[in-house]
This record gives sequence, structure tokens and C-alpha cells, in this order.
Amino acid sequence: MAPSPQNLRSDDYYNILGVSARCSEADIAKAYKKLALKHHPDKNPQNREKAEEEFKRITEAYEVLHDPQKRRCYDKLGKEGLQCPSGQQGGAAADDFFDMMFSSGGRDPFASFSLGGHRFGSSLHTFDDADFVGGDFGIGRRGSQARKQRVAIHPIHALPKDSLVVVRGLGKCPEHNGCSGRVQAWDEEKSRYKVELENRTCVLMLRPHNITQRCSVEVVDLDSKPELIGKMGEVLGYDEETQRYHVRFQDPNFAASLPRSKCLLSSGTRILLHGLSNEKFNGKMAHIEAVDRAAGRYMVQCESGMQIKIRFENVVC
Repeated sequence: MAPSPQNLRSDDYYNILGVSARCSEADIAKAYKKLALKHHPDKNPQNREKAEEEFKRITEAYEVLHDPQKRRCYDKLGKEGLQCPSGQQGGAAADDFFDMMFSSGGRDPFASFSLGGHRFGSSLHTFDDADFVGGDFGIGRRGSQARKQRVAIHPIHALPKDSLVVVRGLGKCPEHNGCSGRVQAWDEEKSRYKVELENRTCVLMLRPHNITQRCSVEVVDLDSKPELIGKMGEVLGYDEETQRYHVRFQDPNFAASLPRSKCLLSSGTRILLHGLSNEKFNGKMAHIEAVDRAAGRYMVQCESGMQIKIRFENVVC
């Protein structure tokens, strides 16, 4: 049977996903993945409100059709067959669905997806760039205790829980580059952050060099724009090629691309070391212990415990 015409405004879940009523679970998962990536609010910043509404409709349709029991009820009785005790129709609402996906008993919405030869499922898979985690952090009961023990280790050089970050530099999963998220945990054994993206669309396990901390910076010694000196802004991203931060200012309200050397980070900021003549330090994690403005240096403590003094341009937040 030919697929239904894809129509996000339709009241029919099959039409929303653009699949036929006799399609397989794999067809539903494939259609959902394609539409979710296209209509994700992070991919439509110019029309975010509309994208959020469309994304919720797509998610609602998927939540019903990927569940065999709900799908049978829907096929027989339509949305009326999906009444739950609270009187809500269409299964769980999109927000509740995301809660279910990432709770201990939730399903993995990407369980049937494949990318780059790897199959997404309930276990943790490693990519060159990032691990994808679905459901309960990708662990079963037997391995949960060991994983919890690893995650519980949180060294001072790692970003704290709930830190805002921006994803960057993913080669195999570039659709996530530029997306914002929050740090949920640090896996010491794998040296990766567990990052939940905005709107809880998915959870990634990212290496430190694949995130930029959305922290505050103070502009210093900017000869080309002296009026910005002393202004505070928020880092929105980092361009590895130009080695510049994208910084947003509130007063006045505008954004600028600034060299690392002109952006002063505060004490306590977690960083990566970069561009040092001693190669053994480059790429290592550290945190800023003190700032020497006069000398243009940070005193940092490396992940090894060693303390060194480095120029402002030799760190990336």
C-alpha cells in the first residue's frame, strides 16, 4: 500500500507521519526520525513557535503508532480509543512522552534507527564523535550500579551538573552541532559528558572538545571596539576554524565574534588547554583558579593536579 500524503495538519496520525496504515514499525520509526530532525525547534530558530507545535504533533503520532497496543486501539476506534483515565486523548502528550522516554521505564524512541552502521537501541553505542543514549542512560539492571558509581565521580575540572553547553564539532552527527543542552553527568571512565539537548529530544555522550560552555565573559583589550571593553557577555558558541567565540551582549543587545584572547573568563570556569608549546597539556581539562589581569594570565589546575600559568588565549571554555 502506498504511503499516505504527509500532512502535519491532519487529524490522522498516519497522515502526519506520511506512512500507510499497513506500514511496519521500522517504517514508523524511519518516518519519525526524518520528520523530527526536520522540524526540531533548534533547526528552525526563525520560526521556533511553529516548529515546537509541529514537533509535538509528530511526537504524539509516533507515540501512538509505535506502541502495538495503542496502534490497535487507534486503528479500531480512532483517537476515542485512546482515552486514558485523566481524559487525555492521543496517548501521552508530547511533554509527558519525553518524560517517559528518559525515565527508567521509558522506551527508546530511536531504538529502530540506524546511522553510520550503528544501530540505536537500549544499550550504549560509541561513535567517533558521541554516544547516543536512549531511555535509562542506556543501561540494564545488571550494569546500572556500576554505571552509577562511575557517574558519581565528579572531578573539579569537569563541568557541574546542569551547566549550559552548546554542541560543536560532531562529524558523524552534524545535525546536533549548534544545539544547546545541559550537562546531566560526567562519566569518568569514558571521559564523556552526558548532555541532554533542549526539549529533551535525545541525550548524547560527548567528549569535552565537542561542547562549549555557555558562560559569561568580560571583553578586554579590544582595540577595534574600545566601547566593548569591560562589557559582560554570554558565550553562545565557538568556531574552531577562526578560534573565536560567538558572544551575545544584553546592553546593548547584539552579538559579536571575538578572539579568545579578548574574552576574560572568571575563576572557577572549566576549560580545555589549547595552543601551548608543551604539547602534553593541549586538549587536557582544567579549571581556572585565579586570574592575573595585569599579566594577562590564568592560574589553572590541570586534571593531573598540576598548576600552571597560561595566557588568556590558551584556553577554550
